[in-house]
Amino acid sequence: MTDDSSHTNRTDRRTLLRATGVALAGATVTASGAAARGPPESDSHVAKADFANGISTDRIREVRRAARAEYNARGGDLDVTPAVSNPDPEDGTVVAYSYKIDANGVPRQYTGVAGDAKSAAHLHGKAAQRATAFDRASTATADGVTTQSSSWNDVLHDEADFCKDPYGCVTNNLDLKQLDGDGDSAQDAYAVKHFFVMEPGTQKYGSGWVNDVGEPKHDWSQNDMGSADLDEYDPLGTHDGSQSIKVSVGTGGANLGWSYTQPAVTTVDESSPSGNYATWNEEFNSDSARQNTNGMKPGSSCWIDQEATGSGQYDLMDLVSKGTFYDGGWSSDTYYLKHTFHVKVNY
Repeated sequence: MTDDSSHTNRTDRRTLLRATGVALAGATVTASGAAARGPPESDSHVAKADFANGISTDRIREVRRAARAEYNARGGDLDVTPAVSNPDPEDGTVVAYSYKIDANGVPRQYTGVAGDAKSAAHLHGKAAQRATAFDRASTATADGVTTQSSSWNDVLHDEADFCKDPYGCVTNNLDLKQLDGDGDSAQDAYAVKHFFVMEPGTQKYGSGWVNDVGEPKHDWSQNDMGSADLDEYDPLGTHDGSQSIKVSVGTGGANLGWSYTQPAVTTVDESSPSGNYATWNEEFNSDSARQNTNGMKPGSSCWIDQEATGSGQYDLMDLVSKGTFYDGGWSSDTYYLKHTFHVKVNY
């Protein structure tokens, strides 16, 4: 882990997805000690700032460039990573950031967002913890995900926490995958696994604020490639009460799915296939669900126009986590925290 206070030709994106983790395993590495570690990978780079100053977008770019340079110095060949996402918290300040390029050439990122100075110190510690975890298991697959014939390539792993005293925290994590060998020369298929969590203030800060409503959203209409087609999403329909939820978002004959246990909540599907977005309304309507950490793991997949290799960076989708909390006492006051990842892909 590195605590942070080039190539002229763009690597072909599809070639990168097939080669990293396979061909690179036999690449000649130049950095001292890298050969013993196998395929090239960067260290985890960490940046921290206090609430008054925050971490700027330029600083985040610097951290990413440093990790990419380190990856290439150890035998990698990345002019750009397959995908990137920019954190966009509403009324929050980025105070902690960690970033790594793993042995498969996949970016792994954590963003800590504070709504107040008190929360910043905790998020500094969380960024360091996630950096250690990235270094420890950088090539591990997303837990619980089943795929078919390794058809789905991981292209991005993102994590974010948005915390504000006394309300609580909202977690916004994603795994982005691209379908390889789809046989389609005009379009590409992408899928996202979303880990959405709300931790109420009564648990996080000892306040009276509890979970009210969670609203995760996968907005595939926010792209500039064209012809977006939301192909699959789950969970579908309304699910009431504690139960096991099976998610299946495979497409093009390639399976992709996982399962999770829904707590005693009501999940309402408010998606719009014609509008190319999937969204859910998770109503925390039991004392246990309101007062304890809860959430869901939805997913979706989308076909979108394929761009020419070397043509640049394109907006793919917005992944949103919005959590509304309410004062569990006599007051009916509510407060929400909202975090968006603007996900982009490089061709």
